[in-house]
Amino acid sequence: MEKAYNLFRYIKLGGMYLSGFTIFIMMFIIVLDVVLRNIFNLNVIGSYEISQYYLMPLAFFPALAYVYSSGIMPRLEMLVERFRNAWQRYILIFLFVIELILFLLLTYHGLQYALNGTKEVLAFTMKGKVIPFYPVLYFVPLGFLLLSIEIMFLIFKNIISEMPILKISSK
Repeated sequence: MEKAYNLFRYIKLGGMYLSGFTIFIMMFIIVLDVVLRNIFNLNVIGSYEISQYYLMPLAFFPALAYVYSSGIMPRLEMLVERFRNAWQRYILIFLFVIELILFLLLTYHGLQYALNGTKEVLAFTMKGKVIPFYPVLYFVPLGFLLLSIEIMFLIFKNIISEMPILKISSK
């Protein structure tokens, strides 16, 4: 299980780097657009659409599992800590199973939306051209799938361990 999680760590790290790079590109486009508008009275054509349809999904969803594993996202830790140590692990497993079900449902419905978007060839217009954006829609279910895998690892770790584990420590 450790080898599988170490491989998954690299996948999460790749998602985080993709999101970070996307945020950098988005900031660059926005700054360039603001500078060109205010100094030269020009604009970057399609900067709003590119940011909205391509960069925003790529900035958020690939890093979702990494953010969850780092402990930044809110959890019910304070509630779990109120119970005796003997019950904490079972309550955590129960909460993780509920989260897993919810995120798998989001994965499923996100995939359905992406498949419908592919079938309908979702696109936007920019300078008279139709630009498809449906390929980016697949990053939504991918992000939730990675998050579900992270939660599965947490469930397995809590089943194996005698102590409650809220996050898997990074090496």
